Amino acid sequence: MKQSIDTIVLARRVISMAGIEAQALAIAAGRVVALGTGDDILALRTSGTEVIDLGASVVLPGLIEPHTHPDLCAQCYAWVDVSGFTHASVTGVERALRDAVARTPAGEWIFAFGLDFMLTPDLGVWDRARLDALAPHNPIFVLIQSMHTAFVNSAALHAAGIDDLTPDPINGGRYVHGADGRLNGKIEESTAMMPFMLALDWSPEAWAARIRDQFARYTRVGITTIGMPGMFVPAPYLDVYESVSHAASVRTAAYLRLEQVGTSRWRPGDGSDRFRVQGAKLWYDGSPYSGTMLLDDPYLASELCCCRLGIAQGSAGYAMQDRATLVPQLRELLASGWQVLTHAQGDRAVRETLDVYEDVLGSRGGESDHRWRIEHVGLISPADIARARRLGVAFSFHVNHVHYYGPELRDQILGPERAERMMPVGSAVRAGHRVSLHADSPMFPPGPLGLVRTAVTRRARNGEQIGPREAISLEQALRAITIDAAWQLRLDDEVGSLAPGKRADLTILASDPFEVAAEDLDRIEVRATWLDGLPTN
Repeated sequence: MKQSIDTIVLARRVISMAGIEAQALAIAAGRVVALGTGDDILALRTSGTEVIDLGASVVLPGLIEPHTHPDLCAQCYAWVDVSGFTHASVTGVERALRDAVARTPAGEWIFAFGLDFMLTPDLGVWDRARLDALAPHNPIFVLIQSMHTAFVNSAALHAAGIDDLTPDPINGGRYVHGADGRLNGKIEESTAMMPFMLALDWSPEAWAARIRDQFARYTRVGITTIGMPGMFVPAPYLDVYESVSHAASVRTAAYLRLEQVGTSRWRPGDGSDRFRVQGAKLWYDGSPYSGTMLLDDPYLASELCCCRLGIAQGSAGYAMQDRATLVPQLRELLASGWQVLTHAQGDRAVRETLDVYEDVLGSRGGESDHRWRIEHVGLISPADIARARRLGVAFSFHVNHVHYYGPELRDQILGPERAERMMPVGSAVRAGHRVSLHADSPMFPPGPLGLVRTAVTRRARNGEQIGPREAISLEQALRAITIDAAWQLRLDDEVGSLAPGKRADLTILASDPFEVAAEDLDRIEVRATWLDGLPTN
């Protein structure tokens, strides 16, 4: 007796990422049953089978974004847009803020997102005094594109209960003071920003609606599975997120913030096929655009660093964690089965993170299946790439730093030598790592095919090639947004490739990536996504 087949999908090509060449697949109960030629698969048809002919379209496994922040996207994309993607000049930024002030009653908060000193190069210096002049009667909070620095005015400081004597929070973060000893309105890192976040609309209904909007943004660019590394909302909102996820078009592997683990009801593996808690996330350093990325050698003494980004000459960033405290915490997580992700961008931050991991995992860590990760990996030495491989530590690369900010990183922040080896995806792949690529939305817009373009071409937004030795092949880049990303999320037994028994999560493209110029990969039209064998849009 034939197995009942729900759906047969025909296409010009099915890129399975499982070593199976096909032009068709059969689906039953939301899972792939078989792949092959059109004639072979059509022979499996049963009385209730629906045949969908996609014509010249190409089918990939559902694309995976292993490091994104849907909770932050849900908030930030609803704020005043001051981004460099929208405003090439400071005139547009100030106009957007003035318009927001004009329509907001006195005393009410204004939140803005996307201030970008690279894409909007004439921004100048931003501080408390400038925002006091722009918004004299409203608390205002302006978050830069990298999300590691915000600027606030006097009214915002007062409303949040922050004054000149307020101590910096634990686990990193700073309320920055000027030369006069007074707060200058610059806020570094998320822990210092939390008091301001309390002013947002936290009604479950509004928040859930914005999460649904964000899921739609993911599916429009072909994403069917995401990793959410660290919640930026109060812990109870994880329950709201879970409830929305049951009917969502995107699967989520969630990672609690390290400080949430002890007070949360969630444990590794809890959840469902649409929402599952996998581990914990911590931050070891910050961002190159805040001067909080921890480096072996200082930032350049450039006009961008010293004057617009406010990075003190001679600074090499700082660590946000204390190793003596961190090691016992991570030992407890390992014993309890938590997968650990650590944000580390600078070469010193990556090295010290690996030191901590090695203390916890032991030198034979690579013999276990812990799949601990380092996130972003802006700079890393060859020795540490090899050490991570021995420890079984994986890398997820924030590769579009090269595309969006490559010229500034090379010429004004890091210098040519370090820029040539930043985001060393090629070196990691050659060393045997299973890498993934991510956009870290809302920092950069979601779009896995754009990540593939950058990983393959190493082209910056102005067309210059930066670090060409760190380019990888198209096949390797596609693995980094499908099966290898699924492996990093501990979901590779379910998604990431199309093979019998796996979930029928599909991304349908108008063109074959292998037939498109590498520079145009991000222009391929995403025609649809499917989850469990059903279209989502």
